[in-house]
Amino acid sequence: MHLEKCKDVLRSGTLFRDLNEIYLDLVLMICEEVTYPADGNIFRQGDPGDALYIVASGAVDIILEPQKADDQPLVIASLEQYDTFGETILVEEGHRTATARCRVPSTLLRVPRERMVQLTNDYPEIGFRIMRSMAAGLTQKLSTANVNLRTRVS
Repeated sequence: MHLEKCKDVLRSGTLFRDLNEIYLDLVLMICEEVTYPADGNIFRQGDPGDALYIVASGAVDIILEPQKADDQPLVIASLEQYDTFGETILVEEGHRTATARCRVPSTLLRVPRERMVQLTNDYPEIGFRIMRSMAAGLTQKLSTANVNLRTRVS
């Protein structure tokens, strides 16, 4: 993917949209382009969290794996172009709480945790803007999850 297209993906997503051009260029320098086939796992529930992702093209499902052998996996989110996922690793190191699987062939921008943390340490303004955007996005995801749970229960 061309660098300008990668920058457009960053700019179009919620996490980086508040960044100016210089800050976007700095984030772009640490991004990696990755591709996955349909049904390809990006990561599995329980894997160490080492990066966040932005969907450049394609579609990704976030799936809770069953705890019992006879239970079915549960799709808790369906993500499309410009959606970001795995961003909580910026706040706390840990393991993935769900599986991320491509519904169709997909191209993603991968932002490694270590490099993003270093960038935000070097440029606190980037960190502040990203954390503000991340808090708003996580609030929206929680609200959506609550609505989905309520409709399943009733």
